[in-house]
Amino acid sequence: MKITVQSFNSWQIITLKGKFVVRNITMIRKFFERAQSVALPRIALDMSEVSQIDSNAFTILVNYQRNIIQKDGLLVLFGIRSDVAEIFSIVGVDKLFRICENREDFEKHYGDMEV
Repeated sequence: MKITVQSFNSWQIITLKGKFVVRNITMIRKFFERAQSVALPRIALDMSEVSQIDSNAFTILVNYQRNIIQKDGLLVLFGIRSDVAEIFSIVGVDKLFRICENREDFEKHYGDMEV
């Protein structure tokens, strides 16, 4: 798994490439911990290159979503591939997250938000 972080306005965009599965959770957790450590976390997760996801990944996402909401922050997911999106839907977690179709859609809806 390759993970990169970049800033966009008041957002931290975490890009995941590869398999979002149990063996990569420790690495992913470090990036989430760092990103949510700010006073008002705004985290966008670019999942356009996530090829596989498992139940451990869903648990991490739900837990960090809860932590970020407690700090009045936001977590937005975007670029979810159709096969991965289908798993989100089957599991029922698609209703728990703000999801944008792609980066352009994310920037359109959230790019002008002030801190």
